[in-house]
Amino acid sequence: MENLFDQAPLDPLIVVVSRKEVDELNVEPALSTLRQIMASQPSAKTFMEKVDIAFHGYDQDPRELFEVDEIRAYVHKLDEQFPYWLFFLSKYHLGLQCLMFCFLLPHLTDKAKARLHPQQLEALLTNRWGPALFHMAAFAGLSEDQADAIAQRSMKYFIEGRFHEDSQE
Repeated sequence: MENLFDQAPLDPLIVVVSRKEVDELNVEPALSTLRQIMASQPSAKTFMEKVDIAFHGYDQDPRELFEVDEIRAYVHKLDEQFPYWLFFLSKYHLGLQCLMFCFLLPHLTDKAKARLHPQQLEALLTNRWGPALFHMAAFAGLSEDQADAIAQRSMKYFIEGRFHEDSQE
C-alpha cells in the first residue's frame, strides 16, 4: 500500500476527530493517520513537530475541551496506543495542550491546580510521554541532543504556552 504522506506535508497535518468518533470511543480513524506518520524513519522525521489534533463538533459546548468527559476518555484510549505526542505534535498549536489537560484533574481551584498539576504532568512526562519521545526519536535517527531539544521545547510549551510564528523556536 502506498503511504498517503509520501509527498511533502502541509504544515501542520491536522488530525480531526469528530464528535461521533469521540462519543463512540472510535480511535481507529485517528490511529490510521497517526500510524502512517510513524510508519517509516523518513515519515517520522518529516512529521516531527508538524502535527496537530482537533476535536470537531464542540463549538456550541461552553466547556473547555479537556473538561468534556467523553473527550477525556477518548484521549486516554488513543494515548494507550499512541503516546508519541511530544515527538509529533506542533508546539505552535493548541492540540498538545488539550491532550495534556485531559490527563490533569479538571475543576480544581487555582491553589489546587498549582499544587497538583505539576506533579501529575511530571508523572505523565516521566512515565509515558518522555520515554515515548525518546523511543520515536531513536527510531527517526535523531541524536540524543536532538531528542533533548524536543523535550526542552515541550517543557517550554507546557510552562509558557504555545509558540508563536515570530518566536525563534
